[in-house]
Parts: sequence; structure tokens; C-alpha cells
Amino acid sequence: MNKFIITIAALLGFCCSVSSQELQQPLEEVPMSNRGYALLKSGEVIEGKILTTNSSRGITQVSLEDASGARHKISAEDMYEFAIAMNGAVRLQYSNEAGSSVKKLLSKKEPSAKPTDFLIFRNTSIDGKKELLLQLLNPDFDDFVEVFFDPFARKTTELGGEYITWTGDRHRAYFVSKSGSPLLKVKKGNYGRAFRRLFGDCPELSQIKNPKLDDLGQHIAHYTSSCPFQY
Repeated sequence: MNKFIITIAALLGFCCSVSSQELQQPLEEVPMSNRGYALLKSGEVIEGKILTTNSSRGITQVSLEDASGARHKISAEDMYEFAIAMNGAVRLQYSNEAGSSVKKLLSKKEPSAKPTDFLIFRNTSIDGKKELLLQLLNPDFDDFVEVFFDPFARKTTELGGEYITWTGDRHRAYFVSKSGSPLLKVKKGNYGRAFRRLFGDCPELSQIKNPKLDDLGQHIAHYTSSCPFQY
């Protein structure tokens, strides 16, 4: 993570603490909170009340009102990072998305960590052209590898002869970027190949013969803390 970003977050008293080896549970809907901040690419930080958030499979624009009452309409192209404060409504969102009977029946080892203060959305591009903001799922260990919620994923299963599609906590795919590289779609079916591409330069991790997508967070945490880097 950019050291400048860490300094800004520390000065403002922001953090997003979760377990150091767990991916956060994504939220399908934009968090129901009216407080946050935008870190612009220029380095400016705008903190205040969230007025509106435009989202189309990723946040494309936000509008904030700062302490002076000035309003700022900011596009994703101008932001490095957007953070939304946790509150009671957001905690309820987490509970609702993880709490349906279908998900309880079928979910196993799904991302369950939750931020204590802020949810982080970071600038990226899925197609290499249009910029948008996606939820960062490993904000505490993203120095070299960033994991983003894949808002395009659809999880489908058969229950009682009917096919049910939902987008809650049964996550089978992520977008992953290593050292700022273009997004790589990582899912259960290609994780063996993706694992070698992401972690093949780490001797300890390269010894794992059958890596599992469920362990992605642990693999990233180990890579970040213990493996040699040559950048």
C-alpha cells in the first residue's frame, strides 16, 4: 500500500482493522452509511457526509458535503480510494446478506471478516478502460496483492429442483491485482494456475501442491509477510 495513503489514514484516525489473514465479507449493495472520505489522485482528502453514490457493478461517482457545507461531486476517475464508515445499518446489511436460510445451508468457509471502522473501495479497471471503485477485501495486508469483490459474479445452485441465483456470501470468484498489474479473475476452477502466477516467486508457497481458493487470504498474508520480493 502506498505509504502516503497510510499516513493520510493515520492522520485522520481512519482504520479498517480485521483479522490479518481473513478476507472481508463483501457487501452486494452500497453500504448504508452517510459518512466517509474520498482520497483523490491529486493527494487531496475530502471528508464529510455522503450525499449520493452512483453504482453500476462498482462505484462510478460519489457526492460529498464537507464540514464547511461545500458539496463535491467526484467521479471514480479522480479518486484513488473511497471509504465508507461503518454504522449500525451497515452491520445489519452484513447480517442480512449472510443470514438467509439458503446461504446458511450452502455456505462453507466463506469470507466472514468485517471492518470495524471503514469499508475501503479502491480505483481499478475491469476492462482496462473504464475506471470504477471496487470493494477491497484485504485492506490490512494489501502491500503487494489486492483482492477485490467481483460484482459480476453470480452464484447459482439447485435446490428442490429449482435453480436459485444469488450474490451474497457464497463467493467463488474475485478480482486480484499483484503489484498494480491488471486485474486477474481468480475462481475455484482456475486457482491452481492463478496461484502459481501470483505466488510462484515465493519458495515456501510454491511447495503447496493443491492450493485451495478458500485459503487465498492466508496465502496473501504469508506472501506479504514472509516471502522475498524483488521489485
